[in-house]
Amino acid sequence: MVIDHHEFLLAEDEIAPFARAVCRRGVGLGADGVILIERSSRTDVDFRWRYVNADGSVGEMCGNGAMCGARFAVRHGIAPASCRFETDAGDVEAEVSPTRDDPSVAIRLADAGLPGPPIVIAVQGQAWSFTPIVVGVPHAVTVVEDADVFVDARAFAHWGRAVRAHAAFGCAGTNVDAIHIVDDHTIRMRTYERGVEAETLACGTGAVASAIVAATAGLVSPPVTIVTSRGRSLSVNFCVSRAAVTDICLMGEARFVATGELDPEGLA
Repeated sequence: MVIDHHEFLLAEDEIAPFARAVCRRGVGLGADGVILIERSSRTDVDFRWRYVNADGSVGEMCGNGAMCGARFAVRHGIAPASCRFETDAGDVEAEVSPTRDDPSVAIRLADAGLPGPPIVIAVQGQAWSFTPIVVGVPHAVTVVEDADVFVDARAFAHWGRAVRAHAAFGCAGTNVDAIHIVDDHTIRMRTYERGVEAETLACGTGAVASAIVAATAGLVSPPVTIVTSRGRSLSVNFCVSRAAVTDICLMGEARFVATGELDPEGLA
């Protein structure tokens, strides 16, 4: 859910409760999070982008959310098709298709550090090896034989929740990605997202994290196509050096579903 927040419709202490109310599935609109498009105090960016998870917590970065925010800003005349915006995880550059009905968006993210050493933890009586990496937000990536069937949907939620909150990943926890390699340039990915506290149909930062981890392990080579649980694919390109991952580009689609007015009763 994306809101033009140039006029500060919500006070700072109202943002988290609003996100929790509006994101509730079944009784609210239902969403993974809320994106606020705001005026930046800087002159070298087109706007400020803020992301609030469904549980009301702050999300420093959301790859799909950044693509959605960029296309929203372009369609509403807030920014040009080639734009740059401020986030809590660094500036993001976006290229939005100038054709109104074309949902294609490409974003360039801030440079990232290399993946950390593997962390082996016990989850539900089984040892799992995860590779941690921060791409604006933390992710822990594990390679499995078949991401679709290694656990079913209900078991994946319990598994992901246990990993996300494991002490090995600190008080803030982590996002969790299970991947398998399809071919030299393709990955299948499932993600349990921190803040949403559930498996999501796609995760942009998860796609970036998974592609980088797999590439640095010698399993794939960029550009990498990531097949998400939605069935649509994301594409990630990047360069790996000895010290960092640079030129990170995430490409996908941001499709409008509806534009409208939220009734106050929907927040009750």
